[in-house]
Amino acid sequence: SVEPGLPIPVIITVYADRTNWHFIDQSADYFAADVDTNPLVHFWSLAVEEQFYLLWPILLGGLYALAGRARDPLRWVRCVVAGAALASAGYALHLASTDLSRAYYGTDTRAYQLLAGALLALTPQLTAAVARRRGAGPAAGAALTGVVVLAVTWANLDPIERGIGITLATVVLITALEAAGPSTTARRGLSLAPVAYLGRVSYGTYLWHWPVILVLQRETGMESGAVAVTTLITATALAAASHHLLEHPIRASAALDRHHRQVIAAGLAISVGAGLVLAPAVLAAKPEGTVEVDWRTAQRDNPPLPDCQPDDTAGCTVVRGTGRHLLLLGDSNARMYIPAFTAIAQASGLTLSVAVMPLCPWQDEVFYLKGVDDCRAAKAFWYQQLVRDLSPDLVILGERPIDDPANAVDLFTPDGQLDRSTDELHRSLARASVATIDRLQTEGLDVVLLEPIPIAAKAADPLLCLSSAADLDACRYQANATETPLERAYRQRADGAGVWSLDLDRLVCPRLPICDPVVDGLVVKRDSNHLTGTYAAHLADRVAAALREAGALP
Repeated sequence: SVEPGLPIPVIITVYADRTNWHFIDQSADYFAADVDTNPLVHFWSLAVEEQFYLLWPILLGGLYALAGRARDPLRWVRCVVAGAALASAGYALHLASTDLSRAYYGTDTRAYQLLAGALLALTPQLTAAVARRRGAGPAAGAALTGVVVLAVTWANLDPIERGIGITLATVVLITALEAAGPSTTARRGLSLAPVAYLGRVSYGTYLWHWPVILVLQRETGMESGAVAVTTLITATALAAASHHLLEHPIRASAALDRHHRQVIAAGLAISVGAGLVLAPAVLAAKPEGTVEVDWRTAQRDNPPLPDCQPDDTAGCTVVRGTGRHLLLLGDSNARMYIPAFTAIAQASGLTLSVAVMPLCPWQDEVFYLKGVDDCRAAKAFWYQQLVRDLSPDLVILGERPIDDPANAVDLFTPDGQLDRSTDELHRSLARASVATIDRLQTEGLDVVLLEPIPIAAKAADPLLCLSSAADLDACRYQANATETPLERAYRQRADGAGVWSLDLDRLVCPRLPICDPVVDGLVVKRDSNHLTGTYAAHLADRVAAALREAGALP
């Protein structure tokens, strides 16, 4: 069903209509640690919704026109819609392994969820068929439980698998609720006055919840559980207030009803004017005195990934030379070095292959809390096939600063799920690192460990600061300059004769522990964590010199 006519401020409505594609264009890694600094990031789903409202009537009318000569036009339309939904879900699963943000945000990769609802509406006889059979009530209860379980982190699924699972469970839930009648437990529970009221204000709750979370995280230092409870109460209260003070009075206004043509015309005029004039001006405006840095280009400055697949390992190689064969491997922090090692390989006549999976640390059997299944499949490919197919001379391993105090992370390890910055996690991570390095060495491979670079706290994101700062100095941040337990494990394992640990901290922050947002006239980072591709390429000669000085390259 469409949203209940919520009068969102016009400029936000215009912005929301294409937010999903804006984030695909502006940020190649939705799941980066600093993504939650954007108070409008949740508008991507509203954009998909609005695009569906625009396109679906046109597509449905076209389908009916094409089906005019079919024996059963409605069945033909259902088959096409079902096929489109399956294609959309399949494409989302395919993209999830190479570009999770594109799979998560895309209108085409989210269409299956809306098409599932459309297919249900096109098949009213399904409810009648289910009603003739017993078991609709228990099915409704089971489906409701399934939706709740899938919506929380108890289910070990990546975001795309979770979305498909929730879609299927919701279709079952709606069908079962309609077929079971008013006497079932699930339907009675969902029909209670407080629950129905929460449903009426749920659209507003969705709009309010994310800004509330950001404010609580930045200003209060609450633990995640307290943030969740406080957000639940605060966002619901704000949604209820906006419902009674703004949304419902406008929607139910008799005065506006008497002038519906004028209201529609005025609304369209304001929307068009805001979209063409006001929104671009607001988005382009900077406070007086703002430093002139091309931060928008820097935000998008993320190198593309090669098409490295198990059935086409030749696609992993990006530079072909006559010298040594390098393999760059790891997560999105390994990806950011692609321009540097591409330049090194081209200048020295080396061969460079790249195997990168965002959200996937290089240590075998170690995983971040997102994308576990995709990461597991990637590592099986890397360590069981790729290194043998390519036979590289040197494997270069890179990953995010897992245990940096500024932004440590929890992990799944061979010892189970471990909390960030605990001795148990440090020991388990060190053991997994050494085991993976030893495994590569038994294959006859040399190994370079790229030590994690200094990271900024979320609240000190240098690029976010550059977008509005009047002074470059205001965007400097202080990084951790002491050895982390993971770096200590790297250095202890490095023997200088087949395994090297490379410290690049002062290439990123020449005045460590102070990190400048702009070095040598270039924006250093595209977020709190990742180097821009331009700055990584700028470091190529110095990275090559460090490798040669260490003895990793001749």
